[in-house]
Amino acid sequence: TGVVVAEAPLCIRLEEGMELTEEFLILTEYVQEWEETGRIRTWVNSEGGEWSYYRMIRDGRLKKGEAVVLLRAADGQQYLVLGRVRKEG
Repeated sequence: TGVVVAEAPLCIRLEEGMELTEEFLILTEYVQEWEETGRIRTWVNSEGGEWSYYRMIRDGRLKKGEAVVLLRAADGQQYLVLGRVRKEG
């Protein structure tokens, strides 16, 4: 695991103390900004329904202080940022 120590440019400190800059990080969709498109069904008076299409920009960029889970690539040079560590409670 690691902790985000800077947002722009992104920098993550591993538990061992090593800091990884953007060039060593591979980001999954959910830890960056991404566009989502789809369709949603709406009902009026609980009859039938119409499909509407939507486009949404989701901002999942990492924030300073957030804990993340990383997976080291086989070559050991890059790390895949899998997601945030959620604290219970």
